[in-house]
Order: sequence, then C-alpha cells, then structure tokens
Amino acid sequence: MTNYVGRFIPEYSTITEPLRRLTKQGVTWTWTSEQQQSFDALKQELMNNRIMAYFDPRKATVLIVDASPVGVGALLTQDGKVNAYASRALSDVEKRYSQTEREGLAIVWAIEHFHLYLYGHKFTLVTDHQPLEYIFNNQNLNHQREFKRLEIETANL
Repeated sequence: MTNYVGRFIPEYSTITEPLRRLTKQGVTWTWTSEQQQSFDALKQELMNNRIMAYFDPRKATVLIVDASPVGVGALLTQDGKVNAYASRALSDVEKRYSQTEREGLAIVWAIEHFHLYLYGHKFTLVTDHQPLEYIFNNQNLNHQREFKRLEIETANL
C-alpha cells in the first residue's frame, strides 16, 4: 500500500531500502535499529499533509484494496491524497481462502469499513487482482449476481 503514495514521499526508495532488504530471498530476517528507523520515518511521511487530506464528499473518491496471505488493507483517496488507511489481519479460516476470495473479502471489508464515506456516493474501486477485474469489467457477466455474491449490492460502484 505504501507504494501507491510513495510517489509523494521524497526519497521514498532511500527511506524504505532497509525494509525492502528484509524481503529478499535468502536473507535472514533480522529487525535492527536501522529497520526501526526506516519504519518510523515511513510512518511519519505517511502522516504528512503532502499525502494526507480531509475527506470531501464533493470530490471523486478512489478506494484501493489489496490482500495478502495474512491480511487485507485499503486506502481511501481523493486527488491522489490519502484520506484514510485501514487494515486488518485475517482469521485462521480466512487465511485458507484462495487469493481471489481474499481479494473479494478485502473489497467487501473495505466498503463496510468506509461505509460512512462511500454509501450513496459513486467511487472508483482499484484492485491489482486480475480475476476480480475480469468479473467487474466483463459486460457479459450478470453483475447483479456477482455483486450479491460479494455482498456489495448496496454499494454504489
């Protein structure tokens, strides 16, 4: 999720380098003061007013969702600035979902989480999961049935 707003953070790649180093294959995962400083600096940047903004119901809204094997996350954005971040861990049962089911769960959860901002307003939903993009963008599918299956029939997508 930080990659989305990374373009607004000066020296983003430098700040995140100690954290990215831990994700390389074959590297022993050790959290040092260097990673902690990087993490703290990234948190400060993510709260900066260059990136964060107050929600304005008159502006176009974008909801960006993602899922991993251990959690789901979402960004509520307007004009490329983040209005809110949200994430939660998956339950043991949810961790056994397929990736498509986890991505669908991320959408449903994010819409429910940001219900007060989204209900009754059009918004753009962004996901990086190709099968879900196919479901939402395919004109030949019965969208009503697909939305109902994802429990988001009340959302105004």
